[in-house]
Amino acid sequence: MDISRRGLLTLGAVAGLGAGTLGFSKRLVDLIPLHQRGRKALHPVYGNSNTPEWLRDTASGKLVPNPQWTLHHTVDLQCHSECGLRVKIDRKTGRIQRIIGNPYHPNTLSEYTAVTTPLIDTAALPGTVCARGNTGIQSTYDPYRVLVPLKRVGPRGSGQWKPISWDTLLTEVTEGGKIFADTSDPASKDLEVLGFRGLYAKRKELMDPDAPEFGMRTNGFVLQGGRLVGTRMTFAQRFGSTFGSVNVFDHVNECELSHHIAHQHVFSGINMTQPDVREAKFIIYWGTQPGDANFPMQTQGKYVAEARAKPDGLKYVVVDPKLSRGGVIGDRASWLPIKPSTDGALALGMIRWIIDNQRYNAPYLSYPTLAAAQAAGELSHTDATHLVIVDPKHPQARRFLTAEVAGLGKAQASGEDDRVVIDAATGKPAQAAGVKAAQIDFAGEVNGVTVKTAFRLLTEAAREHTIEQYAQICGIEPARIIEVAREFTSHGRQVASTMYRGVVKHPNGYYNGVAVLMLNLLVGNMNWTGGLTAGGGGYPVNKGRYDLTSVPEAEGLAKGVIINREKFHYEDTSEYKAKIAAGKNPYPPKRPWFPLSFAMYTETLPSAVQRYPYGVDILMWQKATPLYSVPGQGNPEFLAAIKDPKNIPLIIASEIVVGDSSMFADYIVPDVSHLESYDLVDTFPTTLTKGTGVRWPAVSLTSKTPDGRHVCMEEFLIDVAKRIGMPGYGDKGIPDAQGKLWPFHRREDFYLKAVANLVAAKGVEGVEGDEVPAASAQEIAVTALGDYHQKFAAALKPEEWPTVMGCLVRGGRFQPHTGARKGDQLAYQYTKRLHFYAEKTGTTRNSMNGQFFHGTTRWVEPMTALGKHLDQLDDPKDWPMTIITMKGALQSHSRLVSNYTLREINPSNGVHMAAADAKRLGIADGDWIWVVTPEGKRKGRAVVLEGIRPGVILFEVGYGHWGYGASNYQVDGKRVMGDAVRRAGIHLNPIMRRDPDVWQMPLMDLTGGSVVFYNTKARLEKETARV
Repeated sequence: MDISRRGLLTLGAVAGLGAGTLGFSKRLVDLIPLHQRGRKALHPVYGNSNTPEWLRDTASGKLVPNPQWTLHHTVDLQCHSECGLRVKIDRKTGRIQRIIGNPYHPNTLSEYTAVTTPLIDTAALPGTVCARGNTGIQSTYDPYRVLVPLKRVGPRGSGQWKPISWDTLLTEVTEGGKIFADTSDPASKDLEVLGFRGLYAKRKELMDPDAPEFGMRTNGFVLQGGRLVGTRMTFAQRFGSTFGSVNVFDHVNECELSHHIAHQHVFSGINMTQPDVREAKFIIYWGTQPGDANFPMQTQGKYVAEARAKPDGLKYVVVDPKLSRGGVIGDRASWLPIKPSTDGALALGMIRWIIDNQRYNAPYLSYPTLAAAQAAGELSHTDATHLVIVDPKHPQARRFLTAEVAGLGKAQASGEDDRVVIDAATGKPAQAAGVKAAQIDFAGEVNGVTVKTAFRLLTEAAREHTIEQYAQICGIEPARIIEVAREFTSHGRQVASTMYRGVVKHPNGYYNGVAVLMLNLLVGNMNWTGGLTAGGGGYPVNKGRYDLTSVPEAEGLAKGVIINREKFHYEDTSEYKAKIAAGKNPYPPKRPWFPLSFAMYTETLPSAVQRYPYGVDILMWQKATPLYSVPGQGNPEFLAAIKDPKNIPLIIASEIVVGDSSMFADYIVPDVSHLESYDLVDTFPTTLTKGTGVRWPAVSLTSKTPDGRHVCMEEFLIDVAKRIGMPGYGDKGIPDAQGKLWPFHRREDFYLKAVANLVAAKGVEGVEGDEVPAASAQEIAVTALGDYHQKFAAALKPEEWPTVMGCLVRGGRFQPHTGARKGDQLAYQYTKRLHFYAEKTGTTRNSMNGQFFHGTTRWVEPMTALGKHLDQLDDPKDWPMTIITMKGALQSHSRLVSNYTLREINPSNGVHMAAADAKRLGIADGDWIWVVTPEGKRKGRAVVLEGIRPGVILFEVGYGHWGYGASNYQVDGKRVMGDAVRRAGIHLNPIMRRDPDVWQMPLMDLTGGSVVFYNTKARLEKETARV
């Protein structure tokens, strides 16, 4: 294995560094075909371009495949938009030459190509892909890739590694023992480590006999996912549940969790809605910017550009402290430079004006059930008329009034339709199921119980402040609030209020998010063309011809409280009950509990170190980098705790490089890049139709196991499972629909069955054109599927292969774009109830103080876990600036540091600040400045501009690395030199505000579960020393 710097750079040189970013390059000289960075090009017109994928037959005039290339349709993961890719591969060398968009995929073309279209007919229909997707070649051929297993030979984080064999890796981590006796680390030499076998042997032992709710000892295995999505998450969770651990999760609370929880509580369980952008007349984008962010980024930007180009087309507003680069120009778009964390105040100001001026859709809100709404020609319904018990002394307080409590006798219906409303025709209480229309605004008593409608509760919450007060809170003039509210209620159903993480990454993020979503309910835009959509979702892939999730022998083994204390009420714990029994105040616990949330990624490490609720024996990071990405966790005290193996005895990283966090691991298992991996991922609601993309390997670079498999996370988990005798793996692994158990020895045994389920899934009723055809001989030749089929033929039944290959040829299965709408209605109708009042939230207690959360959105000041206002914590007189972050169109996750083409365009990030602030502080553009927070200081260059609100500073994430090739490390005593390009820029996450009430916890939204990114106070100091 050549691990010298020269060898690494040679690998990079043949990787096509710099390919395909012409649409983004600032350096016009690079566009001139006569030269390429000072070297003469091969051709005076075409430069150094290689030959096209398709050739025109001179005799017939028809296009034919160019035999020099293989074409491969897969799915991107340079960001989470996950667009379809067309990868061009040199058939002779096997190297990727170019990446463009897959024309079959909905993200890449507004009117994308039907899957029934033969591959040859797409030659002149390439899809689009953004710069990040285009430079994915460089992520795959990163010269710092880890291609063989590594083991640390010094202390954690020392940067001292040695390569080990696959068998040595598996033996040491499964058998455990004194596996670090061969290292120079005095803290580890005599440490007895419990391996996978020893921990699995304890699968029937309680984690804590005094707290049986914690489950079994096998919960001591934790898999913290950084880039686990789709069926790759299903794969990991299957391993976890079969092993007996509930602790397999991804990074959602770091990214956007309160967005999801707000959606779930308003829209009965779904995580996301999106506007029907191309037919909308007016959209408010809150905390997100079309063309810069959101899902899918390039698709949103494309749709907005198309919509606003129409006569009388789309108008939109961006609510964000930073001016959008996504096209807020002209008379069709505008910018509201809001104060960070105050989106809820602006939304509530709009809601108040809409209610006070009766601009809401009253007839729509009066229908208490779906049946009543549909009878009136509506497409959705709400709980606006449903009565909520507001007497705090009533045993059912904060719950909806039921027929039984209302004294109405036997219920006519069960579930949500058992709720009681005031019949608009009679003025009397009645069960919702039997009422055509009900009173919207009611407060009074029913059967001696004090109640209010859900709409009345929202009205009262909105009226807690005047519009002028809301304006003062959010920094937007009252007249502007009224203007936007009037515009929003002037286009019928063809409007939408949509948001992303800028709204919710605050201590009050959940309530901000719900307030933003309430605007949609007030106008009744759900399911209407130009309104709001839940999308078509994806096709089922986990079950069908094969069952990829069930392992009958392991059922019920994984149970108990998740390490992050999510989805569990503190009041149900043995700790709480013991305190109550002892006459003690049970509040607060050592760390918060998050009963409304999931995937509480940021709580994993501090919970493990504090052993609350229990300790961790084996931690596995899958492309996870919490020490870089989690606000405040990269501080010296916490890094010291992670370095101490007594806190977490075994850390295994599944990574493609030695990263900012994986540098502190004990072992690194080489993982695959997105162009080497498998996954099946659904499309987003933005595209309106049903679709599932298929990611499958275009190339394979990692070293091989003794039996010829390329090493990666999946092969590691499979081999661990087989070694320790877990059911569901080996010769009898995966059941088919007839009950036969199929072998599970390699990742293809799993993922190809998912593709078989995808192509066999029931199509969309009444829609033709979503059935995947069998692959033709020409398609098999163009995509090199013949060899692939031969290699993995045993993974499927012979009769399944033709359509599975047809699906791989196309990169997925997608409903035709013609099925998106039916006149003035969207084709996919989301018909579950929409909620003005979230009973689940209103009946849940804050674990830190025992108080109930609010079931109705309202303006809530951002506070610490124990209720201290942030302005009291950090006085604005001393800390006048607020830090926010962004991810631009050229940057998303950490691994893009290897994309040198993107770094040529934007080599560093800098500290963005308003020109007014710069003038006041005597700072010029390009000056070196210190960003100082209560947690520390970092130095960066000032970027002075007008397009940011005064009092706000911003940095773009993805810069300022210490891993991913940014620093030196050793392998077998040979030094691998870091690259200054990868160190460039400033990263402020490590000095972001931590909550003083909880050890090593960032500021948190305790209701929705999001970690806080946008509420750290700071001051700026000009660098006076010579730099």
